[in-house]
Amino acid sequence: MNIATYTDLKAAVADWLNRDDVSDARLGDFVAMAENRIFKQLRIKELEAAASLTIDSQGRATFPADHLEPKDVLWADKPLARVSLTQYYSQSPVQGTPVCFSREGNYIKFWPTPVEAATDGRLIYYARPTDLSSNQSSNAIFALAPELYLFGALIAGGTYLGMPQDRISLWSASFDEALNSLIKQSRQSDVSGATMLVESGY
Repeated sequence: MNIATYTDLKAAVADWLNRDDVSDARLGDFVAMAENRIFKQLRIKELEAAASLTIDSQGRATFPADHLEPKDVLWADKPLARVSLTQYYSQSPVQGTPVCFSREGNYIKFWPTPVEAATDGRLIYYARPTDLSSNQSSNAIFALAPELYLFGALIAGGTYLGMPQDRISLWSASFDEALNSLIKQSRQSDVSGATMLVESGY
């Protein structure tokens, strides 16, 4: 079965579960649970995005709505050091050019605080693709690895239907294999064609 769209995926999940009594809405739930499972773990270059940050007078900027995890935060194109929130609050409140940042809830907090509200901040981050739905037939990760979605949905569906644990364990192993393969592929493409540098020991 060719799995190229959201509709294909739901049909494949029903077929692999060998059930014709699962509603379309429930199949959609299984896919949604698979996506949550995937994006709690997957961090690859295909998920990277960039956004300009507007910093308010308190030295805060809001994460984008599709944000999964920050990768780099820059100020005037210079990378900032990340510190814990404890370290952030242990420093004296001063104004100036930011040299570090921390995360508090849905905010990036800069230290020192910019003298005035500014737009010199830039975030490189891992973004969650648009979830699959009847209006979104595919996305970057589904196009790369539909089997990852399939096995994730089968885990959710098998658990819901009370299927034998050995079958769910098999699907879990297949999910992990697909996830690790995607991570390995992404990392290899990052270094493909690069020249290895060996530093002198002297």
